[in-house]
Amino acid sequence: MGPRIETERLTLRLPELGDAANISRYCGELDVAKMTSRIPHPYPVLAVEMWILQTRAAWRPAGNQSLTVEIDGEAAGGGGVFRRTPSSDWEIGYWIGRPWWGQGLGTELGQALIDFSRRQMGAERIVAGHYADNPASGKILQKLGFKYTGEEPALFSMARLGRAVCKNMTLECEAA
Repeated sequence: MGPRIETERLTLRLPELGDAANISRYCGELDVAKMTSRIPHPYPVLAVEMWILQTRAAWRPAGNQSLTVEIDGEAAGGGGVFRRTPSSDWEIGYWIGRPWWGQGLGTELGQALIDFSRRQMGAERIVAGHYADNPASGKILQKLGFKYTGEEPALFSMARLGRAVCKNMTLECEAA
């Protein structure tokens, strides 16, 4: 069940209950969670297990996709392709655990999500964004071809328990 996407160093797949401890450890870290809108801090294992069960139960081939990123057999990140509303553009989001930062894996993950969006979802335009205090994510998105389109002055972040400036980006592409 669910997609399985393999790149040179990563495997993207549906999350499994056995991933909960690693997801809690790596994405529950404040420096990771605060750069996302929906991941809380702390992120207890039980809460991750509930998210995994909900994600697996809600999975549909043409629907929003929340995937675990496996590196060397270990759950070490996450990524997704989703629409905020049925008529909005496809959006990508991703995170990588701190031990794997600075190795180009964010770019590899982003490219896999773009390719999946184009092939499986027929995306002609993909949107993404990053908080203003996360320029590293902006650099990744620029490497992938995204262009800045403006700012959202007050995007909520669960880990911050508040709002922060988000820089919006768009990638124009032809459907595969």
